Amino acid sequence: MLKTYSLIKDTLSVSSESNIKNSSVVYVYGDEREYIESFEHKYNFKIGNILTFDDRVAYDTMIDQNDEKSLLVSFLFPEVHEGGHLDNLTTSVVFLVFKNKLIIFTKQKLKFIPELLSNMVLRDVNNFMEEVLLKITQKDLHVMLNNLRGVKEKIDDLDSEISTSGPLRPTFGNLLTLQKYMIALSTTYGANHKALDFIKKNFTTINDIDFTTKKIIDEIYDTSDTMDRIILGYGQYLDDLEDMINNMISYQLNMIMKTLTEISIVLTIPAIIFGFWGINVDVPFEKSSYGAFAVLIISVILSLICWFLMRRKKYL
Repeated sequence: MLKTYSLIKDTLSVSSESNIKNSSVVYVYGDEREYIESFEHKYNFKIGNILTFDDRVAYDTMIDQNDEKSLLVSFLFPEVHEGGHLDNLTTSVVFLVFKNKLIIFTKQKLKFIPELLSNMVLRDVNNFMEEVLLKITQKDLHVMLNNLRGVKEKIDDLDSEISTSGPLRPTFGNLLTLQKYMIALSTTYGANHKALDFIKKNFTTINDIDFTTKKIIDEIYDTSDTMDRIILGYGQYLDDLEDMINNMISYQLNMIMKTLTEISIVLTIPAIIFGFWGINVDVPFEKSSYGAFAVLIISVILSLICWFLMRRKKYL
């Protein structure tokens, strides 16, 4: 699918998809092989391959036949998928920055991109590509930060579930999902830092830097650093939570084995007594009509004494 946006004065507005050539911003998502292949052939970049990246970003400078400089840069955007595979937890967002056009590619539609582009008011229409890219990146990081804060709620729910019900089977599934998402997040944030450095290097210089642009870039870095700290803390907490679950399982297993051992010890006494009265020699109560009952009473009494002694010694 294609969504096109035209710059009218200082505002981006949705335009007709047939007006791709004259559009200022084009958002491409889904299966648009013909459109993607046209750029791959022109600039010798495998955009289709870059869209499949789930653990790294791409960034480079492109020079066309007219010696005009363009930029290619991609980001990784993580998404929460319940029970998803690791290779489905990230989406690559690719930007092609030309002199007067910005083209955005994603494998699947990201709702926040068209929402942000519609009626976006720009500060500098002469460098709108930079501003649009930075604002999308800024929004991208804010969405990721909100998703990360949503993970905190899932961790709290998992903590409460463990506290009330113990390490049941659903608990392991929830923990596994969160751990997979943490892996995707840590990989995503590390890769995106490289893309941010590339953007800063190409959009600003030391002697001539736009204050507003610098402010947006600094805010993007601050948000990225915040997410790095949060993901580090969440990852450590999940590791500790996993250790706690393993300890709880070991404790439960030990208690089960202890109970089975206690039952075995207590039941050993009746087995010994019944075996003694079953030998082929004269034994007490042999000729008594109440002999079996007496043997049973003796077995119960000795078993209770054994249980009482183990309890007194705190074996139970």
